[in-house]
Formats: sequence, structure tokens, C-alpha cells
Amino acid sequence: MNAYDATKRIYAISDELTILSKELGAAVKETNRNLIEKQINILENEFFNIKHKLEKINLSAGSL
Repeated sequence: MNAYDATKRIYAISDELTILSKELGAAVKETNRNLIEKQINILENEFFNIKHKLEKINLSAGSL
């Protein structure tokens, strides 16, 4: 995954997390809440994994 695709995925994850947080707030049943929380955890892990990989990218000023 290149930096551009990684950045696009981070924005997509952010949108997905927004939707899931609204669903979590509206969830009444404990089983539904647990399922949504698991989905949120998976997305958060992916987000931080991508973020960590992007932080490792070092572009020199001359490469742009």
C-alpha cells in the first residue's frame, strides 16, 4: 500500500468509525453493543497500523 492509498484508507476508516459510534450509541442489546465494539476495535487497530507505517515514510525535500 502506498502513502496515497494509506491516506485514503485512513479517511475511510474515520468515516466507518463515525457510523459505528452512532450505531453503538443507539444499540440497546448488549450483544449488539459487543459486536459493534469489536468492529470498532478492529478498525482502530487497522488505523493505528497504517498511521505507524505512514510515520516511517521519510521523504526528502528533493524527492518531490
